[in-house]
Amino acid sequence: MLIIKKLIKKIFEDEKELIHQRYKKNILDLRSTSFEDMQVEVSEQEGVISMHIGSSSIQSSMRIDNPFHLELDYTQAMAMATLFLENPKEILFIGLGGGTMPKFFYKLFTKAKLTILELNPKVIQIAKFFFKLPISKKRFNIIQGDGIKFIKETENKYDLLLSDAFEDYGLPEEFCTISYFESCRNVLSEKGIFIINFWGSDPRTEIYKDRINLVFGKQVLFAESSKPGNIIAFAFNQKNIVFPINILRKKIKSLEVNHGLDLMVYFGRLIKNNQRGNSKEIRFH
Repeated sequence: MLIIKKLIKKIFEDEKELIHQRYKKNILDLRSTSFEDMQVEVSEQEGVISMHIGSSSIQSSMRIDNPFHLELDYTQAMAMATLFLENPKEILFIGLGGGTMPKFFYKLFTKAKLTILELNPKVIQIAKFFFKLPISKKRFNIIQGDGIKFIKETENKYDLLLSDAFEDYGLPEEFCTISYFESCRNVLSEKGIFIINFWGSDPRTEIYKDRINLVFGKQVLFAESSKPGNIIAFAFNQKNIVFPINILRKKIKSLEVNHGLDLMVYFGRLIKNNQRGNSKEIRFH
């Protein structure tokens, strides 16, 4: 039994060292054929480490000397969710990637409990190894499993639900159905917010936007991170909300100063896309 334990330990250490060596060459390549075990790569350039899932496209990036910084523009656009949140207690993420957004909200909302669903076990393994995830399981709980199934079965209510589940070819259709959007709204708290990351170059994106507007009664804000890149949708469970733009602008400036972000360009797009006849506020009827 002792010999077997030593052998297992040796195999684990050899595998860990192999990962290190591949990382030094700027790439980690774990090839597979199914979604649950899809090819995952890690690259490093000029102090920024990036994750690639199934293709050369970058899914997540982290500045090694500042692991909580939001390196990619679409993650900075998603950070605007903080404009509409008040002391969230429960936050749910569908899709882990490199853990960029979960880490941001973990640091910002120190009393919130975060639950992260990720189907691909290798993504979890690599994110833990390379992307400096928090170790607190009480506040940062990663679950390997099907996010859609979890949402349908959970009895919890979430103040924020962020859906960012991309495959090698883009956003899977099953994360853009009316049924999925309805399930997401059902698990939101009274003032809960649902955020999803659409791909701007996908010709089906306009259909997806119509669907989320239908489910949430047009209580949805949209902002492009870049063109034709990501389009971030912010959908609100609470009805008849009014957001004074001057208050939102003050919050944006505070976020920029305190977290080293450049959000005003995304905020400007959000306001422009959702102007409804009043230059002083965003109002849902």
